[in-house]
Amino acid sequence: MNNWNDDRIFNQDMPRSLDYPNVAVGAVMKGSAERFPDRDAYIYHDQRIKYKEIYRESLRFANALRRMGVGKGTVISTHLPTCPQYIVAFYGIALSGATYSPINPYMPENDVVYQLNNSDTKIVITNESLAHVIQSTYSETKLEKVIVTGNQEMFTNKDPIDMSHYEENWYSFAELKRASTEEEFDAGIDPQNDLIQIAYTGGTTGRPKGVMVTHANLVNSILQNTAWGYAALPKELDNGGLILEEVEKDKERYLSNYSSLIGTGTLLSPSPLFHVSGVFGSIMYPIILGFTTILIDRFIPEKFLEDIERYQVTHISGAPAMWNVLCRHPDVKKYNFDSIRNVGSGSAPLIKEEMKLIMKTFPNATVGEGYGLTEATSSVSSTIPFQSGLRKLGSVGHPLYDTQVKIVSSDGESEEALPVGKSGEICVKGPQVMKGYYKNPEGTKEVLKDGWLHTGDIGVLDEDGFLTVVDRKKDMLIYNGYNVYPTRLEDLLFQHPAVVNAAVIGKPSERVGEIPKAFVVMNPNHPVSEKELMEFVNNRVVHYSKIREVEFVKELPLTPAGKILKRVLRDQEKKKLEVTEK
Repeated sequence: MNNWNDDRIFNQDMPRSLDYPNVAVGAVMKGSAERFPDRDAYIYHDQRIKYKEIYRESLRFANALRRMGVGKGTVISTHLPTCPQYIVAFYGIALSGATYSPINPYMPENDVVYQLNNSDTKIVITNESLAHVIQSTYSETKLEKVIVTGNQEMFTNKDPIDMSHYEENWYSFAELKRASTEEEFDAGIDPQNDLIQIAYTGGTTGRPKGVMVTHANLVNSILQNTAWGYAALPKELDNGGLILEEVEKDKERYLSNYSSLIGTGTLLSPSPLFHVSGVFGSIMYPIILGFTTILIDRFIPEKFLEDIERYQVTHISGAPAMWNVLCRHPDVKKYNFDSIRNVGSGSAPLIKEEMKLIMKTFPNATVGEGYGLTEATSSVSSTIPFQSGLRKLGSVGHPLYDTQVKIVSSDGESEEALPVGKSGEICVKGPQVMKGYYKNPEGTKEVLKDGWLHTGDIGVLDEDGFLTVVDRKKDMLIYNGYNVYPTRLEDLLFQHPAVVNAAVIGKPSERVGEIPKAFVVMNPNHPVSEKELMEFVNNRVVHYSKIREVEFVKELPLTPAGKILKRVLRDQEKKKLEVTEK
């Protein structure tokens, strides 16, 4: 759909297609350290960490890894909560030429083992508070080395943790850096083919799949988003670093249309760094923009509101469930939010009432939505960012630069694009689309066809090219911003002898977005209570995946082929909610 000349959608000063530098991920950190050396890159528990410090420590860690024999092809997993060490670990891995694979530190041990083994991880970086998980499962993995950090280390290398009670091949993160150098070196990275990341996305059937993201995928995705959101284009420095420059040089005119100049924003986001949105939105995106990012351990509404005013935050991001909690908080009127210039919402669509509430709470902000998935390096479409741009409530915006979106028949019988206004499967093509699934050629073939990524999401395009998501990927639900995959819970339910049939859906919740609710057909000869069944499942899953409600039914709605009609169950819950509200 060619609407380049529509100035409601495209900034007419921008090129029609971006020129993507062939650089590795480390060039982003190097460029910003050169341009903003003394600017605060992160603030964590009042500790301020400058751009030059991040780059220096990343180089030290990269050189330490290099001395360990790490290079291209080595997979290093991070088993860490949000902390400053995470940033250094990520960029150190990137500069070394190795591949980074994030692990949710709160996953059950069996899931940690699966991910470590499936990704062929040789080195894992963990926190001393989580080290017991690695210790108890080490013999079940392919691990060769373990690197441990601790809270007392924070960002400095002055107080390495005590390693005397760990095994011989376990190392202190701070000690490795302290004994290392800040030498720059060429890791020989081929950005188009070498992997920066293997990110695991939960599947609806079988085990999670490892999404292979190249250096080019991640850099391209960042540049697409910054070109779209800030009318800024990349520039390579003589030293190999990568920076951004706004196309509009008149600052007053620029700020009349966009939220912040490069190098001036302050970001607050609740996304944990181990989540795909954390890597993209808190590690890469704000670094190339020269922002200061407030790192938080976990989302506490009162603290979040307080931090906005305290740090004069300009940009916040989150999911609809978070906005409901913040905007309806009893103390929300105590704080001044005039500094907020941009609110970004993702994970689930905003309804009109939520959008209006956000706009009322943050009156100076442009409120935007976006659509993305791990297989597209987080981003496909976004709200028009400039003040005079066209916005459509209920839409997840327009495809980004160099991103093609088509809607095809959801039955998989045809690759032909459906007419405008017809719903079907969303397919995406662009420089941010993944290389494929790690060690899973069959899974890759199922979703990548002639360069088109079949998302599994159902959507519709309108006459202006705006995308609306009708249904989310393969029945996935979102609890408090976390992806929850029903099939995993259903598999556990079926392991209980009392369960004949079961289906898990997302029940709407104003507080957390959706809660996992199970519909269970029970074996009459083996009765079980709701509490017993929930304990059976919930003791084996991460906290946000726990089933919150069980309803026993005589039968489940099925298609003629015997497939459970989850849509019918979801509609039933929505009707119950409507009756309750009335």
